[in-house]
This record gives sequence, C-alpha cells and structure tokens, in this order.
Amino acid sequence: MTPVARSLAHAARRLRRAPAFSLAAVFTLMLGIGATTAVFSVVNAVVLRPLPYPRSDRLVDLSHTLAISGVTRVEQSDATYLHYASANRVFSGVAVYRVTSVNVGQLHGASTAEGARAERVAAGRVSASAFSVLGAAPLVGRAIAARDDVPTAPHVVLLGQRLWERKYGGDPSVVGRTIEIDGVAHEVVGIMRADFGLPSTRTDLWVPLRLDPANTASAAFDYRGVARLRDGVSTAMASADLQRLLPDVPVVFPGRLTVDAITQTRMQSIVRPLRDVVVGDVARVLWVILGAVSCVLLVACANVMNLVLVRAEQRQHELAVRRALGASRAELVRDQLAEGAIVTVAGGVLGLVLGLVGVRVLRSLEGAVDIPRLAELSVDATMLMVAVGVTVLAMLLVTAIPALRAAAASAWTVLGDSGRAVTAGRRRHRARHALVAAQMALAVVLLTGAGLMARSFARLRAVPAGFDAANVSTFRVALPQATYGAPGDPARFIVHALAGIASVPGVVAVAVASKLPLVEESRRDTALFVEDRPLTPGTMPNVHQVSFVSPGYFRAMGVPLLEGRAFDAPDPARARDEVIVSRALAERYWRGEPVVGKRVRTGPVGPWYTVVGVAGNVRGTGLDEPPDEMIYFPVVVALGGGRPGGQMERPLWTPRELAFVARSDRDPAAVSAAVQRAVRVLDPAVPTYAARSMSDILAQAASRTSFTLLLLGIASAVTLVLGAVGIYGVVSYVVSLRTREVAVRLALGAQPVQVRRMVSRQAMVVAGVGIVIGLAGALAVTRVLGALLYGVSPTDPASMVGAVVLLAVVAAAASWVPARRASRLDPARALRGD
Repeated sequence: MTPVARSLAHAARRLRRAPAFSLAAVFTLMLGIGATTAVFSVVNAVVLRPLPYPRSDRLVDLSHTLAISGVTRVEQSDATYLHYASANRVFSGVAVYRVTSVNVGQLHGASTAEGARAERVAAGRVSASAFSVLGAAPLVGRAIAARDDVPTAPHVVLLGQRLWERKYGGDPSVVGRTIEIDGVAHEVVGIMRADFGLPSTRTDLWVPLRLDPANTASAAFDYRGVARLRDGVSTAMASADLQRLLPDVPVVFPGRLTVDAITQTRMQSIVRPLRDVVVGDVARVLWVILGAVSCVLLVACANVMNLVLVRAEQRQHELAVRRALGASRAELVRDQLAEGAIVTVAGGVLGLVLGLVGVRVLRSLEGAVDIPRLAELSVDATMLMVAVGVTVLAMLLVTAIPALRAAAASAWTVLGDSGRAVTAGRRRHRARHALVAAQMALAVVLLTGAGLMARSFARLRAVPAGFDAANVSTFRVALPQATYGAPGDPARFIVHALAGIASVPGVVAVAVASKLPLVEESRRDTALFVEDRPLTPGTMPNVHQVSFVSPGYFRAMGVPLLEGRAFDAPDPARARDEVIVSRALAERYWRGEPVVGKRVRTGPVGPWYTVVGVAGNVRGTGLDEPPDEMIYFPVVVALGGGRPGGQMERPLWTPRELAFVARSDRDPAAVSAAVQRAVRVLDPAVPTYAARSMSDILAQAASRTSFTLLLLGIASAVTLVLGAVGIYGVVSYVVSLRTREVAVRLALGAQPVQVRRMVSRQAMVVAGVGIVIGLAGALAVTRVLGALLYGVSPTDPASMVGAVVLLAVVAAAASWVPARRASRLDPARALRGD
C-alpha cells in the first residue's frame, strides 16, 4: 500500500472504533454542507445565473418615472415604443409586452376529450420583435413574425411547452391547427421552449399585440419595454438617448400625451438591466439567508474541529511514542489529515444528498413564496462544484489545527508531561475555548437576526389589513370580448352569477370587484381632481388606485363604512354619479372636514362624482405598505341601462375581468367548489380561476417575510444546538482531564457546590467572551436586515437581549451536566484510579 492509502486505512479503522465521534462529526458536517449547498443553489438560480437568453447581460428594461405622488413606475405606451424603436441610436432591437391571461378553449377538429375544457392560463401579448430581441427560438414551428403583428393580420398564437404537453399531449400536429383564445379562433404557429421567461416562466402562450401606428393611445402606458443594447453602450447612455427622444413622441404621435405634460410631470426615461428588474429586492433576502447558513457551516466546522482536537489530545501519548520510535512528522500529519478527510468527505456526500432534498423542497415553494425565477432552480454542475468546494473548505478548517499540532509535537515533551498534572497543560485548551467562543459569537448574530425577523413578522401579522378575511372565498372570471361584446352581455352574466352564488347554502354575502386587496391583478390607477382643491397652474394631480365594486362589496369583504352609506341597488340613474373613498384618501384632501357630499372627477374636464361614503383603510398593495388611498366606483349591472325615458349621457364601465367574493358562515373550502359551479353553469366556455380564500391571500402577502424567518429560524436553531453541544463537549473533556485536581479538592474539604461553580464558571467565561464578541458583530451585521424589517429597528434591544439571555441559559444548561458529574466524584476511587 502507498503511504496515503495506508494512512486512510488506519484512519478508517480508528473511526470504526469510535462510532460516537464519527457519527457526531459526519452528522454535524452534513447539516452545514447541505444547508449551504441548497441555499447557494437558490442564490445562483435567482441572482447569479444569467437570464436564459443569448448575451443576456445586454438586455435592459425600459420604463419612465414621473414627479407625481402615488406613481413609482410608468411603463411604455404604443407611441413611446414605436418612436423609441424607430429613432433610437443605442439599441439593436426594442420590444414591448403586456402581462395578461386568456381563456383557452377547444382545439378545432379535436375529440371532445382532447383539450376540451376551457381554462384560464397566463399569457403574454407581445410585439413580434420580442423574440429577436431576446434571441429566443421556438421548439417546434416558428415564432410570431412581423406580418402577424399588424391589425389586419390573421390571429395566431404561440403555445408554451408546458401547456402544449399538459393540454395537448405534446402532439406536434397541433401546429397549424386552430384553438379558441377568448372566443376567437387562432392558428397555432409554434411551440415555445419552457425556459422562455417573458413575461415569466409561468406564461403558457403568446399572441401578437397588433399595434396600429395610425391609431395610438399615447398616454396609455400599458406595455413593459425590453431592449438589447448595442455593443459598447451603457445603460446611462441608453437612458440619455431615450430622454432625447421623449419630447418628440407627442409630435410624431399626437394625442393625450403632450409636451407640456412631459415637462410638468418631469417625465424621465429609465434604462435598467433586465435581470435587476426581474430579481427585484429579493436578492437582499437571499444573500442574508446564504450568510446565515454559512454561519451554520462555520459553527459545524468549529464543532467538528473541537471533537478532532479532543481526539488529538487523547492520542497525544500514542503519537509521542510513534515519534520516539522513528515515525516522521509527515507521517503523523498525514494520519491526522486522513482521519479528517474521511469525516469531511462522508459529511460532504451526505450533505450533498441533503442539499438535493432541500432544492426539491425549495422548488416546490414556487408560487407559495414571492421569489422570482424559483422555477429555474435545479441541480446543475454549479451546485455540485459548490458542494465539493464547501467540503474541501470544511476539510481544511477541520484538520488545520490538529495537523499543525501533530507537526509540532515533541515526543520527549509529551512523554515528560504525561505523568504531570493536567493543569499544567492549560495552554492546550485555548484553541478549543476559542472555537467555542466563536460558536457563541456566530450564534448571537444568527439569533439576533432571527429575533428581528420574528418581531418584524409579528408586527406585520398584527397590521390591520382593513378587511375581515375569515370565511371569505374568491375566484376570478374573464368575459371575452368576442362572446360578450354587446353592451348588456357582461351585465346579464354578472346579475345571474351573483344570484347563483347567493343561492349556495352557507353564503351570506356576495359581490363582484375589479380588484381585491393585496392582489395585483387588474390594478387600475387614475388621476384625481378634487372640486374644492383646485390645482395651481403647472401642478399635476395625484394618482390613486381605483376599484369598481358592486353593492354588497363592503359587507362581503368586511370593510367598515365610517361615514355615509354604501352603494344602493344598481340603478344607473343614480349609482353612475356616486363614489366611495377610503379614509386615507379623505384625510389627504379633507382632514377634519365632512367628506360626504364632496365631488371629484378623473380628468380636468368631465362629469363630477359625489362622495356618498367613506370606507375604512385597506392595505391594497402590501401589508408593509401604507393603506391605499382608494376610490371606489360602482359596478352598474342593471339590465336596462340608461336613464328612464332617454339615452345615457355617457357609457358606463363594462366589467370583463372580475373577482367574485363570497362570505359564508362556514369554512371557505366547503363552499368554494359550489360557488364556482354556480358561475360555470352559466357558460362552460368561461372558466373560473385563481380560486383562493382571503385568508390565503393575507398569508401570501407576508410570504417573503415568513420564508426569511423560517430559514433564519432553522439556521439559528441548528447553530444554538451545535453551540450547546460544543460547550458540553469541551467542558466534559476538561472535567475528564481535571479529574485528579477535582478529587484532591474534594478530599481536602471542598464542597460539591464549589466544584460545580468552578466548572460552570469556566464554561460561562468562555461563553461570555463569545457573546460579547457576537453582540458587536450583531450590531454591524443586522443593519443589512434593515430593508427587510417592518416596524423594528436593526438594533432592536429586545432582540439582542433575548438572544443573549437564551444563549446564556443554553450555555449554563450545557455546562451543568459535566459540572454536576464532577461534583459527585468519589475522591478515593478517582485517586486510586489515577
């Protein structure tokens, strides 16, 4: 056998004879390596990995900003897109798209079983240039072409691979056939690959926008923009070029967008890397979690290093004898490294298995937590390389100090010290004490972070959402223009649907709305002009969220009416001129004044709407955001329509994408299927979708915080346990080395309580040093959590004190058992044994 093989064989035999040490070391390393590998895989998939397009670093997102309260981002209009695409100097291609959803119906010529049932799927309405800009090619067939993207072109659709396989069995003959999209026949021209992520990887089909340059809506900023930078062009250069073009848009495409409006709102073009926009602020969350599990890895390595040092101390006499008999230092070091290598490799292999399980679990959370690109999480070569790298790092950390000690060992010193009191070797304990102190310091940082997230989560859950989520079920319906195009068709559907839901046993209130709280679908914003608060010249109006609701909405949602009344029965002669505002909006404009009777409108000219009620504040955007300044318009669904005896002066809003709300006297799960069935029977071609309870929506709103809290809590708990084990192991070993000293003390009259205090004091001093260092580290590190916290300071004293007290209690408990065992020594037996 080669020297290395011989050392490995000897190390394996020694480890088999010490199963407790071997299992403890391997299990500890498995936790650290597995957690680090799994979380790094998420960071890699979401933050580090390029978007799945050729040269994705050249892809940018196009948007605007306005100096108007309530507006954080303005997208592209058809006019800005057409002008930017034709006149820019910085892009090789520009595209726009819109996030939407559509009803997918029967595949023409198919059997009744083949894709027969209509369903609602995520869709993208895209310009034909999107596929060339992103550099994406379909799996089967062709992409949407320029000839498809004009108003007079035949309707075509590009299916996503997942929808193609799920609904049509992956049949290539689907290409060239037609399917119903929102009641209109579309020819399938191709199948797009599953990794195509525009607007997201959950998109199931794409249809062309079919923009008309001769009929643009220049002020309707409904489209998201994406472009590919030319070589050598930076995002700053691209922003400047678009800013140069922006004032020309109203000239080239006359409409509601004017040069004065651009100047007054200080409208600015913004160009940002597309990956930054896709990932958003979740990168900070993931880096924090990766830092936490890295601390777990360090604590695990410190624990195993302590165990290895204990074994090295126990084997010191053996190593000294071998050294005296002629063994070289290299041989002793190799033996020490071999034992550490076997332990860390075994821990690394099991850690990789644990990491694979963790990746599968985290991947299953897609949709349940608000983390983009989670669908791209997979086991790849990068994950395997990280697992190997972390294992090698752990091996170096675990074996470094024991190997150095073996290299520096002097046979004569060790053999000469072997008969002396062990108290003379106090210097040898410093490394172990330093490792325990480091574990305590890392545990303080992690526990403080977990405490901050726990307090933040508690504050977030305590925030009044503004509605009563108990026993409320919701679902959505979209009425296609092709089949519900007549003025009375949507109204008729809504009336019958509300009546059908109300007849379901257990339902006590039912309503329909264009937007639900904490749900971003169908969000609408409008500028608001207030009659008794006229704008000064050159001042732009504020923008507020709008929701169209039916009578009974506030009762169904449990939103209180603070002033005035709710909407009455849907009478177009009255309800058309009424609005209800939220308390936040009322306080912005009429703080301390009566609100009912005030008048507002949504444009500088046009009809005035009278405020008939003030509703309680609702958190419409997020629990960590201020209450929305909402304005509620009535959904007018009367079948007759118009004023009695005459024509309506203006058209009423025609609802097409609707959210139904049903409050029941029982668990929403018990009535959800029945209320959806009451709607589906009206038209089987109109699917219900996004069925959820409001309690689930409320929980989803805090999902990112709860996800962070969960992982930080697990990391902290593991670190706490490992720290307690580290203290227990070191104190137990020191007590075993000091058996003779303790026996002498007891024989000379020391009381057991004095011995317990002596042993515990030594352990608490080590833990105390680590806690002090950890507090200093926590003050610096927890500032990173500032953007993730709600209602809690990064230096929150309660969290830090709680972490210190918990660690102190754990340290005291871990040292108590060996201290108690030391105090119960029989001096005579111990001294005879020595």
